[in-house]
Amino acid sequence: MIPLHMVSTGGVLLRDNEVLLVQVNYGTNKGLWMIPGGVVEVGESLEEAVVREMREETGLILAPKRIVGIRNGVKQVRENKEGSIYVVFEMEFISETDQVIDSNEISNIAYFPIEDALSHPNVIDLTKEFIKATLEPTSGLQKVEQDIATNTKYISYDVYRA
Repeated sequence: MIPLHMVSTGGVLLRDNEVLLVQVNYGTNKGLWMIPGGVVEVGESLEEAVVREMREETGLILAPKRIVGIRNGVKQVRENKEGSIYVVFEMEFISETDQVIDSNEISNIAYFPIEDALSHPNVIDLTKEFIKATLEPTSGLQKVEQDIATNTKYISYDVYRA
C-alpha cells in the first residue's frame, strides 16, 4: 500500500459582519459555497499556501492571523487510503489585486452576512464550523511572535499555540 497524504489550507475573512465565500466549480462540492483555499504545494509553508490560494481564488491579498481549526480525515482512494489534513486560518485584509479569477475552479465569489452564511443550505457544514470558530476571539491557536531556537535548519518556521 502506498501512503498518500494531502495537506490543504483555507481562510476565513470576516469584514463588516460578512464572510467571504467562494462557489466551487468542481468535485463533490460543485455548486456549493465554502471558504477559499486549496492544496499546499511542495516546498510551501501552510501560511504561504493560504495566502497564495486566497489570492488565486479571490484576487485579495490577505495575511493569516491565527489558526481557527484543523480537520483531519482518512478516505479510501481506489485501493489506497489517503490521509487528509486541512488547516484553516482567520485572515486579515491587506489589499486587492487586479488578478483574474480562474473560472475552472471558482464560479462565484461573494460576501455573505454571517448569519445568512451560517443558515444557508448551500454553504457546506465544515465552512459553517470554521466561521463559528473565527467568531470566538479567544479560540484558536495564536502565532508565537518571538523566535524559537531549533537545532534543525528550516527555511521557514512558524509555531502556533493556545
